[in-house]
Amino acid sequence: MPVPTKSPSSDPPEYNKAKSRTPPRQKLVFTTTSTRNVVISNSSDVIFYEIVTPRWEKHLTKISRLDPNTKLFDQIAEFQNEKGKPVALRMYGGPLVQTKDFLRVDEYDAGSGSGSSSTSSESLNVGKSASFRGKDGKKYTWRIRHKTLELFREDMPANQPIATYHKEKRYLYVLRMSQYPYLEIDYDAMDTLDTLIISFLLIERRRRDGDGDEDGND
Repeated sequence: MPVPTKSPSSDPPEYNKAKSRTPPRQKLVFTTTSTRNVVISNSSDVIFYEIVTPRWEKHLTKISRLDPNTKLFDQIAEFQNEKGKPVALRMYGGPLVQTKDFLRVDEYDAGSGSGSSSTSSESLNVGKSASFRGKDGKKYTWRIRHKTLELFREDMPANQPIATYHKEKRYLYVLRMSQYPYLEIDYDAMDTLDTLIISFLLIERRRRDGDGDEDGND
């Protein structure tokens, strides 16, 4: 009687259970293309950030997070702007910090991934990265790879982004949006989500300034 053999393509039950337990990436969608006036949220609004720069107070951008239990907004940060650019920030009511000290721009070799630190205010583009320390104490680095803005963490593989920004898509490239911009974020980064959102707003503003892009719905 032939001995039953396991199909080489089948996975052990333990592996399938492990895969099923892996939390999916969070998808946070932007309501506009602006980095100054926008809501960023997931489909259930359990994660909900509001970014506001009043027309009568353009020197100040406020970032607030909605508490899903109390339905009240908590201000987590504010940017101080000069000539439309954030130059300093305050987090959780703490002291003002220069944005160049919070988000450090580095030169790096796109092939090797090695880099040298700099406090340059130049925009982020290919060959540059921008790093910050998360709430968890780990180093996170934004890089542009394959024309896509991606976030990496120091203790994870160099080719495995922990967050990815997807730009909007438009009908015929100029008409209304067929896909709103969104961030895809790994579950492992959720503990430092506030800092991630703040760093994204800073680095995307810097990238657009360098590319000459304009915000929609400013």
